[in-house]
Amino acid sequence: MEVHFRNLASKPLERWLPTLAAEFHGQGLRQLIRVGSEARLRALDQALWTFDPGSFLPHAAAGDGVDASQSILLTLEAGNPNAAAVILAVDDCSAMSDEGFQRLDYLFDRNDTAGRDAARIRWREWRDRGIEPIYWEAEAQGWRRAG
Repeated sequence: MEVHFRNLASKPLERWLPTLAAEFHGQGLRQLIRVGSEARLRALDQALWTFDPGSFLPHAAAGDGVDASQSILLTLEAGNPNAAAVILAVDDCSAMSDEGFQRLDYLFDRNDTAGRDAARIRWREWRDRGIEPIYWEAEAQGWRRAG
């Protein structure tokens, strides 16, 4: 599994996650977006509908439809019900290597102390499993690979 850590650098998650989801969708990759609260799930659901008035990202929250058929599924739960290739994880959620994902993108904000500390722990966990994560930072126009 490829593991990518994406530092929002105080940029709004509701802006950057939909952009990333659109990029993966354009590549034909099914996605699971794992969040830590119902409030976050609903906020990101809304953001996916409204981030770009000229585009459409087909998605649903777990339980709102047939989860297995969703190309982008938002959930609070572990597992991979839509057979996604990519998991976008926020709120210190992560993924296990046996869930069938090809890629994990872990989004956090280094300016949030708790989020930064959690990301450091997750980074070490992946390194201890023999996977070297790739680090990205949000910039004005996109992501820059750093480190």
